[in-house]
Amino acid sequence: MSDESETFPGLPDDRAFSREVFQHALDRKGAVHKCEACGKDKWVVSQGLMLLQAMTPDGGVQPGHGVEVVPVFCNHCGLIRLHAVTILVQD
Repeated sequence: MSDESETFPGLPDDRAFSREVFQHALDRKGAVHKCEACGKDKWVVSQGLMLLQAMTPDGGVQPGHGVEVVPVFCNHCGLIRLHAVTILVQD
């Protein structure tokens, strides 16, 4: 799997910009607190989004259904918080 910037030379890599947008949204909404697991306050916002996949009642994956989330990692203990993108970027 190749990096997007390698595929399209000269185009900016917007992952750093996305990280800044999500960090600003977390700050604006007051969602930056001490880690629930270790008590530190050193969080790192992921550069990429993830899809929290929806499941069927019998445990199968439901294609096309899920929630896009921004992972936020504690830089001390590794706890991962997931924030729903659609709600996070709302005013």
